[in-house]
Amino acid sequence: MAVVKMNKITVLGLSKERKQLLDALMRLGVVEINQEEPTDDIRENAFNLNVQNDLAKIDAVLADLERALGILDSYVPKKMLLFSTRRIVSETEYHDVMKNSADIVDGAGRINQLEDEVARIKSEINRLANLSDSLEPWLALEIPLNDASTKYTFTITGTLSSTINLDVVDEELASVCPESVMLRATSDRERHYIAVIAHKSIENEVMALLRNYGFNKFTFKEIDGTAKEAKEILDMRISSLGNEREKKLAAIKELAEKREELEIVYDGYRMERTRIEAKSLLLSTRSVFMLKGWLPAEHSQKVKDYLDKNFYCAIEIEEPGEDEDFPVLLKNGPVVDSITPVVSMYGVPSCKEIDPSAVTLPFFAFLFGLMFGDGGYGIIICLVTGFILKKYKLEESTKQFIKLIFICGLATILAGALFGSWFGIPALAKTALWIVPTQQPELMMSYSILIGIVHMYTGLIVSALNLIRRGQIVDAICDVFFKLIMFTGFIMSLLPFAPGVTISSSSGIVKTGYYVFAIGVALVLLTAGRNSKNIFGKIFGGLPKLYDVIGFFSDCLSYTRILALGLASAIIADIVNSLASSFGGFIVVKYLVMTLVLVIGHVLNFALNALGAYVHSCRLQYLEFYGKFLEGGGEAFKPLQASTKYIVVKSQVNELLNSGTGIAQ
Repeated sequence: MAVVKMNKITVLGLSKERKQLLDALMRLGVVEINQEEPTDDIRENAFNLNVQNDLAKIDAVLADLERALGILDSYVPKKMLLFSTRRIVSETEYHDVMKNSADIVDGAGRINQLEDEVARIKSEINRLANLSDSLEPWLALEIPLNDASTKYTFTITGTLSSTINLDVVDEELASVCPESVMLRATSDRERHYIAVIAHKSIENEVMALLRNYGFNKFTFKEIDGTAKEAKEILDMRISSLGNEREKKLAAIKELAEKREELEIVYDGYRMERTRIEAKSLLLSTRSVFMLKGWLPAEHSQKVKDYLDKNFYCAIEIEEPGEDEDFPVLLKNGPVVDSITPVVSMYGVPSCKEIDPSAVTLPFFAFLFGLMFGDGGYGIIICLVTGFILKKYKLEESTKQFIKLIFICGLATILAGALFGSWFGIPALAKTALWIVPTQQPELMMSYSILIGIVHMYTGLIVSALNLIRRGQIVDAICDVFFKLIMFTGFIMSLLPFAPGVTISSSSGIVKTGYYVFAIGVALVLLTAGRNSKNIFGKIFGGLPKLYDVIGFFSDCLSYTRILALGLASAIIADIVNSLASSFGGFIVVKYLVMTLVLVIGHVLNFALNALGAYVHSCRLQYLEFYGKFLEGGGEAFKPLQASTKYIVVKSQVNELLNSGTGIAQ
């Protein structure tokens, strides 16, 4: 359709009704609030409310709620549908839950506390398990590891390299330090685990001897008794902590019964945060406030009537000025709105431009179909997306995208019929209604360029319509239609060089093209510099515009990607079929391998070429098409409305804008 017409709204209300009025506007979801700041003459009495402290408090609560919900999702994941949507709750249910929001927030804090305790216990279990594992090599020692010293002896534990012969160490120790004994615990590939008991009077000699062999001292902390006794105690502590952890997890899982209430409260606080942010945009005094913003013209009267009936306020609705910019809202029918994901990725058109959606959709789908090119793949797309649209309740953005892919699937089926391409089966090529690209690639290249010319000409015509819409009729004629004359003559002149086209350079259409091109060049040269302030610019200002011919020619070549991607899809499909049919051998094995090759090959071909067709169709819209007419720069319409993650609150006010008469209370 078009860019929705907007009206300006000004509301002067009582401060005591500010919260309720903002709540009502949020439920209506059609009013965008502008930032209003006091002018110098009223700055002493009017102000913008400082809401930073309120926002900080709400953000802290939201963080706790979000963490609690994340913990529940981790330990008690809920069953998710393939395409999940927000849950619809009644206004009564919403308010009943929000009455107990403080208790529910406390419950979220309890979940977070339990998770902290679970994490602490897990960390302690890991620490004790590592300590228990470190005792394994010392289990054979039957001496206390923490303090085996006496009044006259000392004990030291540690390791030696496994390359050292312990018998040699033992002999030297007995020889040099006879008042000592070496106890062997165990050995592994890397080291020997030993303990040495000696008289304190020869401690220095013992330590010096051990250092010569590279002795590494090992100190035990938090250990009582022998290694075996300590390990038993540690294992008991680990088991006890494990039981405690399971109790904490059970408590978390029990609190998962409150998940839906947590979700409602979480979204309730998000809505409250949005309302508080909106409050800071208003111009306020001690007694009144002023709100200014925009709303769709079609809803203006109903919104005014609702506010008049439910609040003590003064409301003024007025149309924007002739040259005044307003927020952009695109509204289209159920088919055309499917192209919204593509248009929105490029940006928002200005409020003075034509909505590009209706003209973009057929080109996008048709180009996608030509580049994907196989009708069999198109049937698969339509069946899958059609099933999703029929079976699942989708969020609006997801629904738009799925509808777009469904339409692209229909276009792919059309392309398959035109090209005779069905799962790459060569025998079906004879069913082609138009051309077989693999047999006549040069002619298909010319057709691809021709499609591109039609695409770009459409963009230039839309550009002219935008200029005419703004009253710039002379600019539309001079800057668009004269350029079209030049481009048309240029195309006609190059027809003899088009691949697969048999037109001689002496034919009438080519000769006519020379004249048309010359006329177009002359018109562009005479008019392109008309806005220059000096005579030199008026005469020669059109020279740079002649370079547009080179740009136009380059853009035409960009459309050869239609041929390239279409050929890639058809050729790869044919290769997969040929490879699958080339296997011989036992019939069961043959058909198993054939099926495997066909499935894997066609799935990969489908995925890669579907992605390529989508990306390159977007590219042709953004560069070659939108570049001809879409200036952009518009600001998207952002009404005050609930931004929720889990729920949608259904109320009477929601139905107000869809009703023919009557105002909800």
